[in-house]
Amino acid sequence: MCFSLGIVVNEYLKISFAIFSFLTALGMLLSLLTQRRRISTLFLLLAFVFLGLVYAKNYQIFSSDHVCHISYGYRQEPLLVEGVVVSDVEKRAFFKGKKTVFTLEVRRIRSPWGWKEKKGAILVNLFREEDVRYGDYLILEGKLHRPFNFSQDSSVSYRDYLYRKGITFILSVKKTGRLEVLKREQGYFIKDLSFRLKHKLRDVLKRSLPRAEAGLMQAFLLGDRYDIPPHVYELFKISGVAHIIAISGFNIGIVAYVIFIILKMFPLPRTAQYILTIVLLVLYAFLTGGQPPVVRATIMTVVFLASFILERESEPINTLSAAALILLIMNPLNLFDVGFQLSFISVLSIILFYAGFMGLFYKWLPGFKEELEEEHKPQRKDSLSRIKLNVIKFFLQSTAVSLAAYLGVVALVAYYFRLITPVVIVANLAVVPLASLIIFLGMGLLAAGLLFPSAAFAFANCIVALLNLMVAGVFFFAQIPCAYFYMQGITLWHIIGYYAVLSIFFLGIFHKHPQGNN
Repeated sequence: MCFSLGIVVNEYLKISFAIFSFLTALGMLLSLLTQRRRISTLFLLLAFVFLGLVYAKNYQIFSSDHVCHISYGYRQEPLLVEGVVVSDVEKRAFFKGKKTVFTLEVRRIRSPWGWKEKKGAILVNLFREEDVRYGDYLILEGKLHRPFNFSQDSSVSYRDYLYRKGITFILSVKKTGRLEVLKREQGYFIKDLSFRLKHKLRDVLKRSLPRAEAGLMQAFLLGDRYDIPPHVYELFKISGVAHIIAISGFNIGIVAYVIFIILKMFPLPRTAQYILTIVLLVLYAFLTGGQPPVVRATIMTVVFLASFILERESEPINTLSAAALILLIMNPLNLFDVGFQLSFISVLSIILFYAGFMGLFYKWLPGFKEELEEEHKPQRKDSLSRIKLNVIKFFLQSTAVSLAAYLGVVALVAYYFRLITPVVIVANLAVVPLASLIIFLGMGLLAAGLLFPSAAFAFANCIVALLNLMVAGVFFFAQIPCAYFYMQGITLWHIIGYYAVLSIFFLGIFHKHPQGNN
């Protein structure tokens, strides 16, 4: 928390580094001299704030030959750029054709003043299809420009989004612009292998499924959303379940659960099952190309699994904080990433509010909890009654999770996307179980497509039926009156106020309704 606060201080308050260093050093000196534990703890926390500030500031310092320092003169006319492709190469729809998009690690730039050695990453938009691959050493001709700042339907800054990825410029290459592949295979072997495997998995989906369904499954399993039909994506967005069609903590959690269930079929110690689950999760992240959302969700899941391996009664909030700290050490600017914020806020909200909602439900259903406990005693043989009670319990638990997550993210979604979707509380109850089954079958399809191609059609037929059912359900939820509405004028102060009220709500109400055993 304090480390994060230091990153925020560096971003928004712009306090002089010298002043903050002096105050922190003074505080630490006083903490050593004083015998009061509270004061010592306070200054120790201040030291962590300082550490976060210094780390974030240092992360944003670029050398003088970095491309971010390029002068305005370079952007007047088309210029030549040499560099290595360091990302997966995407072919995206663009008007009536396609464009090729990738990240280029710059080596040299030629301007009217000659060639100059440069470093740093730029995003390349090549307005035609080309056989460009990861690791290619290219020479390109195009115009450099700053990214556009805001999209029309959200408060998300595209320029800031790219900056957090280390990209400060976009190179636009026309259809007739020059492109030469000078060398191939100049990247890292492991990363190259990762992208090649990802392309094979993508080909399995495209070969086995119709175009629209393949686009959805690429989003579910590989994190690629650019092949989803725009009208379908809009339906998921306005019904509040767009998180389903992106690799997030939910998707990785389902993958981890499936892996763990399969491993339980083998006579392995529980610790070995957890370790193998972690190894296979990391392999899965590797197969999807190691995209930031995948890495983020994988780290969160791995940290939670590691707490079980250590056989400690871990506090969920501490485990979540450890995962966040790892990601912020990797890149302190992750703190300002929308996906990072939504992922951690939703999980934190579930941790804080789930038990309270279950306590309220049990209070509103007198005797249900006792009846549930009685029904699970060994001497009870009424299986039909047990099934009925378990179905009700599952419904209550799903509702509690959906409500808790919604409470956490509603303000951020309204701020970033100017959209509030109350229908998501109900939509999640239907869509989440369906999505879990689709992901499970999708993993089977990928395995069959790679190992037994003739068996893939059985998975494909089921997936097509379930995807169409899901889209129909999402369409139904989007048509419900007041399912969603747009908000304008939401500021950071509104967000701060909302979370302040939510904190009071948690402290004042939910502590009165402890759930106990669920």
